[in-house]
Amino acid sequence: MKLKGILGTLMLTLFIGSSAMAQDSTNVATDDCQKFRSLYYQYLTSKAYQDAANFWNDAVVACGPAGLDGDFYANGRYIYSMMLREEGITPERKAAIQDTILWVYEGRMKIDQDLAWAADYASQLVTNKSKDHAKIDTLFAQSIPGLKDKAKSKHYKQYFKHLIINKFNSAEGEEKEAARTTIIEEYIVLSEYIGSAIKNAEAAENENEIKRQTSAQSFLDKYFLQIAKDCDVLVGVFDKKFDTLPTDTTKRKEKVNAYLALMDQKKCQSSAVYGKFVDELIRLEPTAEAHFFGGNYALSNGDKSKAADYFQKAVEIEGDGENKDKYLLNLANIKYKQGSYRSAFNTAKGIGGEYRANGLVICANSIAATANDCGESTFARKANYWLANDYIKKAIAAGKTGVSSSQFLKNAPDSNEAFNEGVSAGSSVSLSCWGESTTARF
Repeated sequence: MKLKGILGTLMLTLFIGSSAMAQDSTNVATDDCQKFRSLYYQYLTSKAYQDAANFWNDAVVACGPAGLDGDFYANGRYIYSMMLREEGITPERKAAIQDTILWVYEGRMKIDQDLAWAADYASQLVTNKSKDHAKIDTLFAQSIPGLKDKAKSKHYKQYFKHLIINKFNSAEGEEKEAARTTIIEEYIVLSEYIGSAIKNAEAAENENEIKRQTSAQSFLDKYFLQIAKDCDVLVGVFDKKFDTLPTDTTKRKEKVNAYLALMDQKKCQSSAVYGKFVDELIRLEPTAEAHFFGGNYALSNGDKSKAADYFQKAVEIEGDGENKDKYLLNLANIKYKQGSYRSAFNTAKGIGGEYRANGLVICANSIAATANDCGESTFARKANYWLANDYIKKAIAAGKTGVSSSQFLKNAPDSNEAFNEGVSAGSSVSLSCWGESTTARF
């Protein structure tokens, strides 16, 4: 027997896919209701899906809404989803079963407002390429904000896909720009949810969920690039958003930080809009991050001195915080660009964590940049290149790629020069300028 029609108007959910069946154990009021619920479940566990569907449909009629529950409808969805996998299924039968699955979604919406179910429903409609965009909007608006980081990776993907295909691509003129703004806003929010979901999965050591949520973020990133293809598009939107920032200080800071992070991603640091948001962030709260953004803006506009001041302040405020190494790397970089090589070296040497390799490269480059001015003899000055090479090799060991393990050695002393100084291969050579020793090699 085939279920027909789609019940009522919508308020619903996201597609989880063919989830495992739930145990059907609810007490029911009538003998027929109990009989049909028992029969459908027996056939379901035997994988006789057509018979299970027949008795499941009988249970819908016999039990009525009062005798049904969420697990019952979850099993109905499972039954019909499995029937879609039949070999040789005709297009007509496939379409009929898909309509029935939507009917199942609608049925449960009449007895409860489960957010995950609503998210599943909306996602299913997107998968089916439904033209009922208003209904999809309603379901996602109901479910995503409530689920937050508890949503499934498919929910995030299908919602963002809906925004791109059904909203942005079909819009024109001012409506298209409004859709673009909405997508940018939702990208920020969804990325926050996914980031939190990944942290939860990491804490639970759930590798599969980490992969799923990471895939969802990659999906969002890919399609976001279609909406904000260049910096001009992004800053144009954000310039208009500046006047509509929340008045609440906490929420205002969150928005400003999110917009600056996106402009960083698109390399918009030299834009006036970026500068405007930086000034606002520092005004709201002169945090280390605010000064870091300020350093990026100054550097992008060629003001190295101001950038150095900003990065120095960021390092001081951050202390031993989680962004310490990132801020130190930027400070070391700007000092190197200013020609303050010894200061760049000292700063870079203190960099650890994921930025350590880049810091070691700055150390190597700083040593090489001062080699000709460091040492009392030609041999001593050229020996600095051995030390510079030592740091390059440390950088490679720390994970740095794209650099040569023999970098700088062509400028180091050759065997004749070393012989004249009484130095043999493998000898330790002290470098007074840096207070370090290196090993002679030819």
